[in-house]
Amino acid sequence: MKVPKSLDNPLAKLYKTFMDRIRKVALFFETTASNDRCIMQGIIKYASRYSHWIFYSKIHPFYMLRGKNPWHEIIMHELGKWQPDGIIAHVGPRKAEELIALKVPTIILPIETEKPQHCATMEGATEPIALMGANYLLNLGFKNLAFCGFPKIPWSNDLSKSFIARIVKAGLKPHVYNPPKVFDKTFVKEDYKFLCDWLLSLPKPVGVMACNDARGQQVLGAIYAAGLKVPDEVAVLGVDNDNLICDVSNPPLSSIRLGLDKAAYRASKLLDSMMSGEKVKEQHLFWYPEQVIIRQSTNILAIEDEEVAKAVRFIQKNVRLSLSVKEVVENTTLSRRTLEQRFKIIVNRTIREEIRRICVERISQLLLETNMTIYQIATTLVCPNGEHLSRTFRREKGMSPKEYRRKYGY
Repeated sequence: MKVPKSLDNPLAKLYKTFMDRIRKVALFFETTASNDRCIMQGIIKYASRYSHWIFYSKIHPFYMLRGKNPWHEIIMHELGKWQPDGIIAHVGPRKAEELIALKVPTIILPIETEKPQHCATMEGATEPIALMGANYLLNLGFKNLAFCGFPKIPWSNDLSKSFIARIVKAGLKPHVYNPPKVFDKTFVKEDYKFLCDWLLSLPKPVGVMACNDARGQQVLGAIYAAGLKVPDEVAVLGVDNDNLICDVSNPPLSSIRLGLDKAAYRASKLLDSMMSGEKVKEQHLFWYPEQVIIRQSTNILAIEDEEVAKAVRFIQKNVRLSLSVKEVVENTTLSRRTLEQRFKIIVNRTIREEIRRICVERISQLLLETNMTIYQIATTLVCPNGEHLSRTFRREKGMSPKEYRRKYGY
């Protein structure tokens, strides 16, 4: 249908109003990476709900950005002709500078730890991720904990530092993989040999957190080559929950699922405000860990005391806020006093504290994965009422369920 040129025509006014609402958004991600695809899903979800966005169609896999044709000659030329209204990109410092130079609202996911200036950023909150991994392995009962990352890679080192700090705080000695030399390539024969030697040297049983799923898969391969057993001698936890890597690993790899799509959703909302000319206060966004997806590589409770292990399993299986200490005790052969004493020594929490901790983690999961109301969640966990649930949640998390959902959910 031909649109009239005169703006006095109602159809032309309608067409202009519609076109004024369109926003052209350029996306730059490594399309072969599951994390980047997850981020893109969050962006698309926001755009489909609230905004009229069209996307720059040349979303290149990483190898094309490193091809023999200079990046700026191919991409920047096309981008300049397209004239985007906004940009979201997962790129290195040099490419970030080229995009920022276009002087349009831009959100950068920095590949390096150094944040680009004069633009909004989005990155992983490494400390909460490391804490979730460390706490998960500690809660399994491991007294020997280790971290395996990629030396001299900044985000891996940040995870390692936070992991070490948590283990030291628990009064334990952490072990960290430090090969004799650092390789540019991470899948080389020498590195694999060093991994085997390191794993053999660790006290057993040991829980190992890898910096990501790719590293976790390498660790599992080295464990197999070293003749060790998973998870009996070495339990392995990854980060990212890349289903393809986790499921193809032998055995399947447990991993920390990150809220990448939710962070991208919030970043899209921020970019929308920036493109509309609004003043925005929040310039630096983070993605946070959501939960540990348990698979065979950590499917073990490393608690030698059989009665305490039995009590922990009972709590996990019957998670609800109304669960009483008496019920837990009755599932063991010990007296209440004896069980409580041994439980406190081994788990470093009382039985009541462990019930509350597991319930709060379940509440967190339901807040992020469902649209259930606080009342519905309280009913699911056999809680007297929503107010009681909210008080319990705030005591553990430092915020209300609504604040938690607003911060980490959609």
